[in-house]
Amino acid sequence: MPTKKRGVKYCSECETENGVRAYECKNCDHPFKMKKGRRGPRRKKVEDFRTLKRGDIIRVMGGSGDFYVGRDGEKQYFTDRGKYSVWGVDNQGIKAYGPHGFTYLYMGKRCPSKIVDGVTKCPHKIYLIINSHRE
Repeated sequence: MPTKKRGVKYCSECETENGVRAYECKNCDHPFKMKKGRRGPRRKKVEDFRTLKRGDIIRVMGGSGDFYVGRDGEKQYFTDRGKYSVWGVDNQGIKAYGPHGFTYLYMGKRCPSKIVDGVTKCPHKIYLIINSHRE
């Protein structure tokens, strides 16, 4: 095992260097023993949104999705961050219930809006919180 450094812990399985607050190894996903355990649900970044099913719970990160650029250059995002329940998926995005009712989360390529000037369609950053269809 390598020499100990401040702010670092090593995985007992693969000896990869990890941050001291890591819950599992970044290389092999081996869980570390923690005094207080995980403080909230494990989040896994959704690589392909088409794998989501009705009932899955996702978290939308702030500062992602469609936005408007004002005259002062500041971005105004249209989607609120928070938990959303997946209702359905199509080839361009996710239909979901969120903090303010039913919404559509665009997941396609970044492009300017064809309808409104100053608006850019951009994919949302989402993390899976609860998988309703465990394999």
